[in-house]
Amino acid sequence: MKRLSLAIAALAAMVLLLQHSSAQQPRRGGWPPNPLLRVFDTDGDGSLSSREIDDASTKLRALDANNDGKVTADEIHRPAGGPRWPEAAGHGDLQKPPLPKDEGEKKILDALEEERSGPRYANVSPSDGRLLRQLTEAVDAKRVVEIGTSTGESGIWFALALRKTGGHLYTHDIDPGRIKVARENFKKAGVDDLITIIEGDAHETVKQHTEPIDVLFIDADKPGYADYLAKLLPLVRPGGLILAHNMRRPPVHPSYLEAITTNPDLDTSFVLMEGAGIGVTLKKR
Repeated sequence: MKRLSLAIAALAAMVLLLQHSSAQQPRRGGWPPNPLLRVFDTDGDGSLSSREIDDASTKLRALDANNDGKVTADEIHRPAGGPRWPEAAGHGDLQKPPLPKDEGEKKILDALEEERSGPRYANVSPSDGRLLRQLTEAVDAKRVVEIGTSTGESGIWFALALRKTGGHLYTHDIDPGRIKVARENFKKAGVDDLITIIEGDAHETVKQHTEPIDVLFIDADKPGYADYLAKLLPLVRPGGLILAHNMRRPPVHPSYLEAITTNPDLDTSFVLMEGAGIGVTLKKR
């Protein structure tokens, strides 16, 4: 119990320190709220009372929305009882939930929300997923290749775009358990006809691709990013995109970073770096 109290006290000190450091960068309408302080500061006075510190351990456990024994950045930005979709860090006054254009899109968005409360493993955040959808639809992608199906959240975001572009997703994963969950999620969302799952070691299974790729999304073993890129870059069409997840957390592998920033045929930007981070790489025409 003493150890737990000390841990909570240390956490509270960290929260206050983060609040102080973030206050060095004011924004319009006031100081940017620290997400952890917002969770623990129940009376909204900008500080933690002794009672709020005592209650912090319970609130911290309550953040674990999917009961996986971990608290992620997504869960901090979306505390229990909070908004259905997390606010973008630093842009809480701008970010709004996606609005369905038709019944098919509503079904997909509802399925995504339901999926986030079920079995999950290494998935994209809603902010990341929305960007995947936007970029895929913007380039009118017909063929998307994904490395790392997981339980299917990113695939469903891609499907939101592909149902409009008339395209198809080919997604690779090595884990039968995750693939089983992904299949169920794709079916619930009504997008299973837009997606082909390829099971096996993607370092080998990607070799079966021979057609031009409009969008390549890499979200698998981090040291393997450079190998996936080397094998599939020749198929990415000029004007196509290579999207890579986890450019900030966990840190991008040096081999991939070098590959996308030293090749004159590629131009890369890093976005949504307040979260896991996404690398957006254009293959120049």
